[in-house]
Amino acid sequence: MESLSNKTFVRNVFITVITSVIVAIVCFHGPTVHLPFLVGLVVAIFLGWLQPHKGWLLAIIQIVLTAAFYFLIAELHLLTPFNAEATRFTALLQFFPVFTGSFLGAYIRRTF
Repeated sequence: MESLSNKTFVRNVFITVITSVIVAIVCFHGPTVHLPFLVGLVVAIFLGWLQPHKGWLLAIIQIVLTAAFYFLIAELHLLTPFNAEATRFTALLQFFPVFTGSFLGAYIRRTF
């Protein structure tokens, strides 16, 4: 079993941080819940593909960082939400598409 401190996992955590910022920004610009959930799902499939055996760790990091970046952006008023209720809903409920996408990406990678 691989350790968590190898270069590949650290690189994937860095990618997860960047994609968490992207998902949080899309939550602010999405007029409905569909686009942020779709972006979260696609990003999670990509992360599950990158790390098929430890993708669930990347999914947890993605969920925590997306919520953290949402609160950071909202408290500092860096972006004005298109729809405040939809923004809060999608940012805090990203765990559904993220866990699903991470599992799906890992499953696809392991089957091929």
